[in-house]
Amino acid sequence: MFFADFDLPSTPVSTGIAWPDVALSFFAIVLEGAPFLLLGAIISGLVDVFLPANTIRNWLPKSKTQGIFAAMGAGLIFPLCECGAMPIVQRLIRKGVTPAVATTYMLAAPAFNPLAMFSTYLAFRNQDPWLMIALRFGFSFLVLLFLGFWLVRLRPDEMLRAETITGSPRPAQEMSPNPGLVLAPRAGLSLGGLQQFTGAVIRDFTGVLLFLVIGAAAAALFSTGFNRNLLTPIGHDLFWGPLAGILLAQLLCLCSTTDAFIIAAFVPFSVPAKIAFLVAGPLIDLKLYWLYRSAFKPKFVHGLWIRALAATFLLTLLYSLHP
Repeated sequence: MFFADFDLPSTPVSTGIAWPDVALSFFAIVLEGAPFLLLGAIISGLVDVFLPANTIRNWLPKSKTQGIFAAMGAGLIFPLCECGAMPIVQRLIRKGVTPAVATTYMLAAPAFNPLAMFSTYLAFRNQDPWLMIALRFGFSFLVLLFLGFWLVRLRPDEMLRAETITGSPRPAQEMSPNPGLVLAPRAGLSLGGLQQFTGAVIRDFTGVLLFLVIGAAAAALFSTGFNRNLLTPIGHDLFWGPLAGILLAQLLCLCSTTDAFIIAAFVPFSVPAKIAFLVAGPLIDLKLYWLYRSAFKPKFVHGLWIRALAATFLLTLLYSLHP
């Protein structure tokens, strides 16, 4: 991936914002996220057009709690990058999957991505790689478990924007992001089915791409205008180290399959700080904040952000305090 070889500039705060660096960082984030976003749109189109809703509902457990564990398992078996998972979640919800279960899968797919674990091994191959993999996977599992049990307590109307369930609020069916999503019969493997599939992919990709661009712009502005050298003195601190790792993950907005290569280069950072970075980043960052707002209500996104980061911080803090 592009970001694996891209070194973000460490522009001092006093020199102001270097706009060429902002532009470079912006295009790096967009070019890294867009292919996964397109992959997610393609998979979501396949789910929408060719996978019957009853098949999904019959496969999932009836219990919401059991559904949470099933969603976490699906994140391991059917992994995706965080950008690619977003369109699929909206399709699953409109197919009748419980929002809590679909959202858990959205969070678990990048967190449990085997490619992310393999890249972690490669990035830390000289820094106890198996410990880093175990901590990344274990802490991600605990945070997702905490978030999953929070999600099952929420009503769909507390989580979702109205158009996430019904499609576009515009009355004309042909203007909907997915016309006839729930009621229209599917044409199967025919010309009509392929046309529906192509239209669904285009609508999903272009509809969410705007939020990726907004998030990338915010991340580029913050990451290039912030002096990374300020984080170095606190990287080994028991309390501030994990906070620094979380803050860095929010600003850099890296893909979960490449983030390990970046944080491994931060030698002054402690293991808890690096794990906080690797756990928090795939769950939510500045880029994902805007992507999530394409489907979820702002209040829910804020609650998810606070809980995900707080749980990550507490786990890594406890680990840093252990003898």
